[in-house]
Amino acid sequence: MASADSQTLTVEGHELTLTHPAKILYPATGTTKRDVVEYYTRIAPFLLPHSTDRAATRKRWVDGVGSPEEPGAVFFQKNLEDSAPAWVKRRPLQHADDVNIYPLVNDAATLVWLAQLAALEIHVPQWRFGPHGGHRAPDRLVLDLDPGEGAGLAECAEVARLARVRLQGMGLEPVPVTSGSKGIHLYAALDGSRSSAAVSALAHELARELESDHADLVVSDMKRSLRAGKVLVDWSQNSENKTTVVPYSLRGRFTPTVAAPRHWAELDDPALAQLHYREVLRRVWGGDDPMSGFGGGPETVKAAPVTGGRSFVIQELAGRRHGILLSVHRHGRSYRWVLPKGLPTDPRHNQAAERVEHEVDAAGRMRDSGTYEVEKWHDDGEIILTVTGAHGSHRLALINTEAGRSDAWLVHLLVADPIRQAVRTLPVRPSAGPLSAVRAGAARA
Repeated sequence: MASADSQTLTVEGHELTLTHPAKILYPATGTTKRDVVEYYTRIAPFLLPHSTDRAATRKRWVDGVGSPEEPGAVFFQKNLEDSAPAWVKRRPLQHADDVNIYPLVNDAATLVWLAQLAALEIHVPQWRFGPHGGHRAPDRLVLDLDPGEGAGLAECAEVARLARVRLQGMGLEPVPVTSGSKGIHLYAALDGSRSSAAVSALAHELARELESDHADLVVSDMKRSLRAGKVLVDWSQNSENKTTVVPYSLRGRFTPTVAAPRHWAELDDPALAQLHYREVLRRVWGGDDPMSGFGGGPETVKAAPVTGGRSFVIQELAGRRHGILLSVHRHGRSYRWVLPKGLPTDPRHNQAAERVEHEVDAAGRMRDSGTYEVEKWHDDGEIILTVTGAHGSHRLALINTEAGRSDAWLVHLLVADPIRQAVRTLPVRPSAGPLSAVRAGAARA
């Protein structure tokens, strides 16, 4: 049973305990463990194709990332904990001196379990395990473009464009990923016909060629003394023993940035910057995933919502152009409404809804998920919620227009309550002044 400082979540049928959900892991932004768990739940359909069947090394900040003045303690973890749930998939891997048991991040439940352990970063190799436990040849090549002192993202973008031309000449089309740290990763899908040693040698030669042709901008040697004002083309992560942070992983920087896939046109923007996790969620749930279908890897996995506490999920209905299923989890129970024409987008026009008591087989791709606040809840009368997901906050009224009829509901989009909106948009750690002013304004009203 969950305590006052914990919460029981159900993900893909597995029960997990989220401990200390309000614990702040990113002090600069007030981002909590609950926020991290929600991010990994909602990013799962986009991250899992890149982590499935790969040995996962975790980078954990148990007490948070800290601040520039007092950075948080961090450690890498390879071996799977003895306390890991039995349903977490795992594989042994022989190293020089011993055998490590690695988790495989193949499903949303494992991803959420790792987030609960404050494993902010997930690092994986460029190869996958086969069905019988052996590891296959790499299915991707990666170049890590790392700026030295005096260089930045603009220089990394310039080197990325130069590397792209070389890779295209080899018949490869790379995808850029702003690393969430300082630089850019380039991924190119492979057909699995080359060994890790061969791919590593190919990447090394490419890095040396770039250095030879652009000595004022590129360096391929790892020595830090050679890197000032230049970009290191780190080819070494193609070794079978090396790993790279997985696309869409959070980073353990002082703000919650993400290893975010980008479009090539974005690299031409002088204002190119690393992306915050909320920006990434808005992009992918808006249909913008630059690595969709990359390499023909595992199919995108359906999102598995976190349930427990106050959460909601919106899913598309298969075969219906605009139809959606709205599921709201409250006090251990799921409440569901089918909206044949979707949610209202204008307060002047309501949408019809039918409340259903059963699972809906036709429910498909998740469109949004998040948390909600309750203003009013009468099971068979009127329910007023403010839902907050990847696409912002919306205040909804669900009204049963004829008691006893499950198909006599309508959904109305309400204008945001100005007092609630003011409180919700205050800084994470507001001073007494603004909050007091909001409360005083409410009292005067």
